[in-house]
Amino acid sequence: MDGESAWSKYERLVGSIRAMGRVAIAYSGGVDSTLLLKAALDSGAAVAAFMAVGETFPPEEQKAAISLAKGLGVEVVPLKVDLVNEGRFARNWEDRCYICKRLIFEAIKEEAKELDIPHILEGSQVDDLGQARPGRAALMEMGIRSPLVEAGLTKAEVRSLLKEMGVPNWDAPSNTCLATRVPHDVRITADILRRVNKAEAALAPFHFKELRVRDHEYWARVEVAKDDLPRLFQEREAVTKALKGLGYRRVAIALEGH
Repeated sequence: MDGESAWSKYERLVGSIRAMGRVAIAYSGGVDSTLLLKAALDSGAAVAAFMAVGETFPPEEQKAAISLAKGLGVEVVPLKVDLVNEGRFARNWEDRCYICKRLIFEAIKEEAKELDIPHILEGSQVDDLGQARPGRAALMEMGIRSPLVEAGLTKAEVRSLLKEMGVPNWDAPSNTCLATRVPHDVRITADILRRVNKAEAALAPFHFKELRVRDHEYWARVEVAKDDLPRLFQEREAVTKALKGLGYRRVAIALEGH
């Protein structure tokens, strides 16, 4: 597949989904799952889109994701996944992401079975394979397919395709669930997740790329993309004021960036 164009890969992706006939898409509103959903709709297969909802996901992002899917022509089915009250997840050990994926895809599998949908698809792409992603083991154990990986699509190609298609979120920053802002072994609670969500919402007007607010109870550690570090340093007084207004006592900057 060396030298193959992104559009050629996309056509193969569409063809592979078409051959499945009936598919359930794990949708988050991120660029990868958006391209997967678009390909499924283009394939002519019967498509159901499911999105996990709960305290670990920023509500405004989820509203935007549902609106985007509706614009593409599909109603997203929200699935309440109560991760915070699941002890194995809330304990926040190294297996947190594995537990998270298991619980989410168990819920999707149950819904897909009720609808007699044999194939469950998720949006990992080739670049994800080179990163430490404990949740991927859960996907493989459960037989969840990753069609973007099978088609050989990279993150850059995903964004390029969405841009050419005119899908508005093509340049949306990568994001992860709010639980990733909490250090391992610190028990995850709804209060902590709400605090993190408020902190990142408070800094949203600065438009920092790859913004993360790592929560250490009484102090916050702010991460942004490396090329945004100079601007974060320039804005440090306003950033500190915004976060201290939420109850943090100290604010630090992650000097290596995100």
